[in-house]
Amino acid sequence: MILRHLRPAEWGLVAVSVALVFAQVYLDLSIPDYMSAITTIITTGGTVEMVLEEGLGMLACAFGSLAASVATGLMAARVAASLSRRLREMEFERVQSFSPDQIDGFSTASLITRSTNDITQIQMAVAMGLQVIVKAPILAVWAILKISDKSWQWSASTAVAVLALMVVIGVVMYFVVPRFRRIQWLTDNVNRVTRENLTGIRVVRAYNAEEYQERKFDAANNELTDNNLSANRAMSVMMPAMTSVMSLLSLSVYWIGAYLISSAGDPAS
Repeated sequence: MILRHLRPAEWGLVAVSVALVFAQVYLDLSIPDYMSAITTIITTGGTVEMVLEEGLGMLACAFGSLAASVATGLMAARVAASLSRRLREMEFERVQSFSPDQIDGFSTASLITRSTNDITQIQMAVAMGLQVIVKAPILAVWAILKISDKSWQWSASTAVAVLALMVVIGVVMYFVVPRFRRIQWLTDNVNRVTRENLTGIRVVRAYNAEEYQERKFDAANNELTDNNLSANRAMSVMMPAMTSVMSLLSLSVYWIGAYLISSAGDPAS
């Protein structure tokens, strides 16, 4: 596993990042409580000072969440950059230790891609994982637990929304993952053709084969482009779908709340 190459100091940064994510989620989920308190104060004829006090608390939560998010991003970037540097060094040392027979099992283009594109992808995945992938389940579980003691209707609507998101993500991943796997091979092919043209530039010019090399590169480049477009088109469905589900969840929460208030009747009666 790649994360086993992290050093103790970097694991410490990961632990601090996770703690900051918990703090960020807590502050984000505290903002609706302040909004509810402000609404109650206004509807019950509270004073401006009371509204200002709750508003300052909500503002403090917003700035605290922002500070935690920035700190998490900085730590995640440092951990990811350190890990990628170490992986490149380990890969270089490993390749240097190969025998001639072992070297023949790898193409130069493949080794270039492994040490550049692949490690960059790992770096981005680690950086995003410490921010988004860690935060998403914490936020979902915490929010569900927070509303679970309010009304079963809200819990049910949230569960349906989470199930819908899981279905959308699963369907998109089913179509996208094979294309992303193919990207690695296609990137190797582009690197191979480019390197072939650069190292053999004198031969290419001597035989007047520039157009042939251009067509060869265009074919490899177009194949990679088409594969990327296909994968990104499938991925483009995810964000609108997730936004639609979350918007429908917000509408359902308001509708259920209005229904519960209406069913309870007038509190003054």
